[in-house]
Amino acid sequence: MALPLKSILSGRPLAVALAVSAALVWTTLSGDVMHGLDGLAAQVPYGRSVLASLSDVLVLVALAALAAGRSPLAILGLAGLSGPVRRPLLWAVIWIAPAVAICLIWARLAPDMKAADIAWLSIGGPFAEELVYRGLAVGVLMRVCGWRGPAACLWPALFFGLVHVWQGSDPGTIAGVVAITALGGLLFGWLFIRWNFNLWPPVLLHVGLNLLWQVFNLGDNAIGGWVGNAERIVAVMAAIAATLWLAPRPTNTPGED
Repeated sequence: MALPLKSILSGRPLAVALAVSAALVWTTLSGDVMHGLDGLAAQVPYGRSVLASLSDVLVLVALAALAAGRSPLAILGLAGLSGPVRRPLLWAVIWIAPAVAICLIWARLAPDMKAADIAWLSIGGPFAEELVYRGLAVGVLMRVCGWRGPAACLWPALFFGLVHVWQGSDPGTIAGVVAITALGGLLFGWLFIRWNFNLWPPVLLHVGLNLLWQVFNLGDNAIGGWVGNAERIVAVMAAIAATLWLAPRPTNTPGED
């Protein structure tokens, strides 16, 4: 159960929340820092992005562990990686089927698909983002700091939106991209909590949407065109409905202090 506000704003819960926030700030800077690197990282496709994401995980785990007085493995254990996968896979089939149907009927295949793009932009990147912004950030804020679900989802989602600023080329596009990705972060956070802190549902939805965006020509950024937005709306609505049907009953928040 969530802690009273007085407890959240004092002592160790506050220190841990500040540590998580500092790590989230780092996620907005790590891309620029790592993309300034040369050498092998610059030669491997998305090598610098992989290093940036790895640093995001390590910084968040290290700072949260230090502030909470727990081991890094204990912090990582809050991220939901050990959650069951079978039911989330069934859930994923329910929402991805109509989304794929929309793309097959109205969209064209992307003309410049590359294996490296699929591997990182559709799979590795979304997994890393869910681990950082949902599994670790939301998990620690709720299960160690005692935050309630809406606040614990909103705070990381704001940073999740900010790290996608690069997708915009003008103020209007930037605002749209940040808003859409932040709202997506709220949805992924809700899925993480609603599935009893199981990271696989938000990972599957994030990977599925990005994969469709890479395979089909749905737009150059998160805003997309009408087909991409129709696909996204259908997938999200089906994912929410299937979650309410298939997700296990919510339980008391595990691992809280």
